[in-house]
Amino acid sequence: MSDQAEKLREMVGAMGAGAMPAPAPKRGQGRCKSIAVTSGKGGVGKTTLSLVLGASLAKIDKKVLLMDVDLGLANIQILLGIAPKFNIGHVVTGKCAIGDIVMEVAPNMFLAPGASGFEQLSNIDMGHFERLRAEFMSLEENYDFLIMDTGAGIGNTVTGFARHADLVLLVMTPDPSSMADAYAMVKVLYEKGNTNVAVVVNMAANEGEGRESFDKLRTMVEKFLKKPIRLYAILVNEREVLRLGRKQLHLAAGEGVNFYKTVSALAKRLGGHKSESAARGGFFSKFFGGA
Repeated sequence: MSDQAEKLREMVGAMGAGAMPAPAPKRGQGRCKSIAVTSGKGGVGKTTLSLVLGASLAKIDKKVLLMDVDLGLANIQILLGIAPKFNIGHVVTGKCAIGDIVMEVAPNMFLAPGASGFEQLSNIDMGHFERLRAEFMSLEENYDFLIMDTGAGIGNTVTGFARHADLVLLVMTPDPSSMADAYAMVKVLYEKGNTNVAVVVNMAANEGEGRESFDKLRTMVEKFLKKPIRLYAILVNEREVLRLGRKQLHLAAGEGVNFYKTVSALAKRLGGHKSESAARGGFFSKFFGGA
């Protein structure tokens, strides 16, 4: 897939001095904290984590916007069992406004369904782009958290989202190939200037295996990249999580399952952190502005 983030930056540069200024925030500049949930390898439970983390933050009275930016295989709506009429692709092509696609899927949690529509950016005119830019920048004004479920891999489209997030949650499993791909993602993000990366080990047989897997990754990062990396959570493999996912019941699940307990604890940890966006600008300000 081509680098749609780079296309955005090129268009902003072409706007020059006539660029549209950022809209004035309604809830205070920088209140919204952006989190990119990503992975070097597919099939590691990234989308499930995005969904459950969003729901857990919403339960502690944080207003959450969950955005599916897996532009090729957007599937959060499938896990929710809903069929949105509009998605991000329709906003990009001008068929609807951003407000038409955002829907409340649980108390305090809202979804912006994804699609491959960003590929249309190369064909829109500058006036349309200015409107689109302003619409996306306005999204953060009324939320405490923006959680983005990105695609997998180290392509430019994925890293284009992850590099500008306040925090990157990198999901990996104990599988050696997942670990190798996780290292590749860390390397790319560090090279692009975002070192605020934390690891979530998913599908571990037990806490010990999860810790061992992270320690191997940390050893490689410290040895070859000369930088630290943090572990935020170990999620043990549980059949109940798979069963609830198949029945599209993640939002209805209680905290009796360890997976949900651990993600709930992670949400409380993140909910207590102040956003750094006030000093650096909101996510879409950086994303569209090429910061």
